[in-house]
Amino acid sequence: MVDRSAGTRSWSLNPYEVDIRFTAPSASEDGWFGPQRPMTPLGPPDIAGRQWDFPAGYNLSTTPRNTEPVTFATLRGLADGYDLLRLIIETRKDQAARQCWTIAGRDKIGTSAGLGDRIGAATRFFARPDGSRCFADWLRMLLEEVFVTDAAALYKRRDRAGRLMALTPLDGATIKPVIDGFGRTPEPYFKDGQLVYPTAYQQVLKGFPAIDYSIRDLIYRPRNLRVNRVYGMSPVEQIVTTVNIALRRQMYLLDYFTEGNIPDSLIGVPENWTPDQIASYQKYWDAYFDGDVGRRRRAKFVPGGVAKTFIQTKEPELKGPFDEWLARIVCFAFSISPQGLTQTMNRATAETQKELAAEEGLAPILAWIKALIDGVLADDLEAPDLEFVWTSGHETDPLTQETILSNFTSKGILTINEARAALGRIPLREASANMPMTLTAAGYVPLPD
Repeated sequence: MVDRSAGTRSWSLNPYEVDIRFTAPSASEDGWFGPQRPMTPLGPPDIAGRQWDFPAGYNLSTTPRNTEPVTFATLRGLADGYDLLRLIIETRKDQAARQCWTIAGRDKIGTSAGLGDRIGAATRFFARPDGSRCFADWLRMLLEEVFVTDAAALYKRRDRAGRLMALTPLDGATIKPVIDGFGRTPEPYFKDGQLVYPTAYQQVLKGFPAIDYSIRDLIYRPRNLRVNRVYGMSPVEQIVTTVNIALRRQMYLLDYFTEGNIPDSLIGVPENWTPDQIASYQKYWDAYFDGDVGRRRRAKFVPGGVAKTFIQTKEPELKGPFDEWLARIVCFAFSISPQGLTQTMNRATAETQKELAAEEGLAPILAWIKALIDGVLADDLEAPDLEFVWTSGHETDPLTQETILSNFTSKGILTINEARAALGRIPLREASANMPMTLTAAGYVPLPD
């Protein structure tokens, strides 16, 4: 039996056995050095689920990214000012833009009505996503925003019937996200039977809110979001301190070759100088060079007694391990192999680093692009059964690719239409092209289900 009285419990196998009783702990929240009861919440219950503690009146600000420690202008200045960082950004953009792609059916069978026509229409749309530039040029503009500001923005230009006509890249630094009472992007809702799209973004031009956008008008897609921010964190922002150091190192080397040089050294003074005279001259010397890097790199005329004893303590270091360390950090932020910027290594190690860089760096970028375009296919082009697919393209030799696909189709691993999709070709309409078949002496024979 169980005793329900407060503070005690008892168990018994049958009524004739002796009960085993114990007293439950009597310590309360308000007891000796207890945890105490929590304070009564001040907020109303309907704010449960607020994403983050945003500043009051957050939407009233007219400056994008004004609550972040690093501004958009600073990020663009760092990316353009440090030549090594710019080279790495352009390299990563080249690697992504040279990839081949195609539009294919998700079910890989191709039995939907008009599938080939819809694949062709979607392929033609993304051949020139903004209506004028080819896909590679359009992608480079988009990735520039991803790598530097992490504020990729695409304006959905539509015709009078509401059909999507183009995806036009916008300067993400002019877009200010708007949040709802829960700290999230406002979602559409029904009011009086009508679907209402609230303002989700504002474009700030000349310092003023110029136009409002809803999620139907604009795709704003930061790649590296955080729960307590509305703005993304780009690779450039992740290495701000390193880039600042590298910029100063770069300016130091530039001044060495343009303004002359004074190496680290010890300069003697006449023996009859007193400590006060030495200290006074040292202050004059330091003040003369303070704040002027160019002046610091020029030789100066000094009294004869001072010039008689000159001991150079250190040769100027133009390139060393520290420069390689800076290059490695920047390359690591973009998952680029630092092989071309550091000391030579053996071939096996270099090839391994190259493969890791391609897998860890380029693959996530391609996956992000695929997810973005798949969303456009499903939401705006009304083709949820289609998907954007990256193909091997230039990465595989044509003869090798032909051999691989032929073997796969002859053994029933791939259908003819799946092989055509890998080559970026439109599927055939014949039903047999969607059936796995094996090659025998009598020809191709369909495989049993």
